[in-house]
Amino acid sequence: MIRISFITALASLLISLSAAADDSEKAPSDYDEMCQCVDPFNGVRQIPVTIRDFQESHPDFEGNTGSEKGIVNSDLGLDGRPVYALEGEESITTSNTENFKQWYKNVPGVNVALNKKLEMVEIEPELWEYSDSSFFPIDNEGFGNQGNSHNYHFTLETHLKFFYVPGGSFSFKGDDDLWIFINGKLAIDLGGVHSVEEKVVYLDDIADELGIEPYNTYSFDLFFAERHLTESNFKFQTTFELQCL
Repeated sequence: MIRISFITALASLLISLSAAADDSEKAPSDYDEMCQCVDPFNGVRQIPVTIRDFQESHPDFEGNTGSEKGIVNSDLGLDGRPVYALEGEESITTSNTENFKQWYKNVPGVNVALNKKLEMVEIEPELWEYSDSSFFPIDNEGFGNQGNSHNYHFTLETHLKFFYVPGGSFSFKGDDDLWIFINGKLAIDLGGVHSVEEKVVYLDDIADELGIEPYNTYSFDLFFAERHLTESNFKFQTTFELQCL
């Protein structure tokens, strides 16, 4: 009886381990673990973001400066993150694929991940905005300010969805890198280490490129990086009401 019970227990354990392995393959990426959106209250919506702090010595931080389009592919990777497009090519502000992969993944010793929220305010009917001309959301956190007045070395990402209604738009104004993907396709490319740049996209104009049609729900993925002293600006506007995944 004891032997049978042991065999039964062992079989159950093996089944559990097998199921766990299957589940791990299907497990959501770490960005899906972020806190939930908070429903609008008094015209405010809280958007969850993951910010990763880096040390100033990282090869892609505090290097050369310059606006640089084309750092990432036009399609998101299978893991839901940007794919480095300049391997084997000369880049103004980046080093290589392996270092770029660290930007939006948790890498112990290389970055420190912090969950935060950005409050988007409905500044007028059906126009939502987050704006900060001194955008330093993780001062004295992670690796700290590293002797600077602010923490200037971090990346940010958020993964949301929205309902596409004709006439809608997204806009961003800031520095440094900013990539917005809609339906997995690159819609805004403000890559590089640069002063404030601005871009507005009207979805009706690029709907065919993005593979989207009105009155459907699509993914929205935003990736940002602050890589250089001495400014950090982040202004984002949209006519769409962004929702969590």
